[in-house]
Amino acid sequence: MENRESGEKWEKAHRRYYRIANITIQVESDAPVEDTTFDKAVGKFEVPGPSEEMVFIRHRFSLPDIDNKDLGKQVYRKPPWAIYRKGGSWIYLGISPLEDDTSLHQIALFNNDHSRGRIFSSSGSSFERGGFNSLCLFPTDQILIARILADRAGFYLHSAGVVYHGQGLLFVGHSGTGKSTTVKMLQGKTEILCDDRIILRKETGEWTIHGTWSHGEIPDVSPGPAPLKAIFLLEKAEENRIVALEDGKEILAGLLACVIRPFADADWWKKTLSFVEDVSINVPCYRMLFDKSGGMVSLIEELIARPRKDDKKLDCG
Repeated sequence: MENRESGEKWEKAHRRYYRIANITIQVESDAPVEDTTFDKAVGKFEVPGPSEEMVFIRHRFSLPDIDNKDLGKQVYRKPPWAIYRKGGSWIYLGISPLEDDTSLHQIALFNNDHSRGRIFSSSGSSFERGGFNSLCLFPTDQILIARILADRAGFYLHSAGVVYHGQGLLFVGHSGTGKSTTVKMLQGKTEILCDDRIILRKETGEWTIHGTWSHGEIPDVSPGPAPLKAIFLLEKAEENRIVALEDGKEILAGLLACVIRPFADADWWKKTLSFVEDVSINVPCYRMLFDKSGGMVSLIEELIARPRKDDKKLDCG
C-alpha cells in the first residue's frame, strides 16, 4: 500500500498531459514538472489525463554514452540536428553549429512512428528554471508533432486560425504576409487559435483546424478545434478584396509553400502531399488582398454568411 501511494505521488509530481490536435502527449520527467516548467501558452493545452490517441515522452538529465556505438544510417545532418535511422528507431543528436565543436547538448530516441520517445539533456538546470515553449525541450515541438501527424491525417501550416461563429477560418502565409495583422483586426469578433502555426486534421471525413502554442506576435492561443470553412492566401495590397480561387494547381502551390516540415523523408512527403491535395480540392480557398484599414473584416463576414454551396462564387471588391 505504501509503495502504491509513493508511486502515485511520484506520478503526480513528475507527469503531465497536454492535448494538441486531439492527440494527448504524456510528459514524464526525472525532475518534477512544475506549473512554471512550460510557458503560459503551453499551459492552455494541459489536460487532466490520457485520451484515445497518446504520445509518450520521458525526460532524462544526463547524456548516455554513445561513443563507439552503432547509430545506424545517418539520414540528415544540419545544425541543430544529426538524425540516424537504425531498424525501427530514430536517433536525434543535438549538434553545435560550430564545425570544431563536437559536443552534444541533447540525444533523443524515438520509436518508428515517433509515438514514444526518451529525451536526454546534458543537465537539468534549465528544466528547473522553466519557461519552455516546447514539451520536448527542443527549439520547437514541430519536429516531433509534424511527424506524428503524417500518420493521423494531419499537417502543420504557416498560418493563423480563428473560430468565427463556430466556423474555422485559416489565413495562410509566411512571416510578413500579415497573419498577425489579420488576427488583430478580428480580435473581439473571433476565438483566436494561434497567429502563426495551425494544425489541419481530417476527422470524421471533414477537415478541422486546431490551435498550437507556437504563436507569433499575439500570445492568445486556444486548442480549438473548429470545422474548416475557408482558407485565405494572404497578400498585402492597397485595397480590400477576396477572390475565389478555382485553379487547383495554384491552390496546391500556395498551400505546399507553407507546409511546416520536420526531417522530411519520402514516406512523410508522400502522406503529407496527399493530405494537402485533399484540402486543396475540398476546402474553399480564396486570395485575400487587404490593407491596414480593417475593411476586409466586413468582406470576411459577408463570405461566411453565404451558404456553403455559394462559397466559391464570391468575388468581393
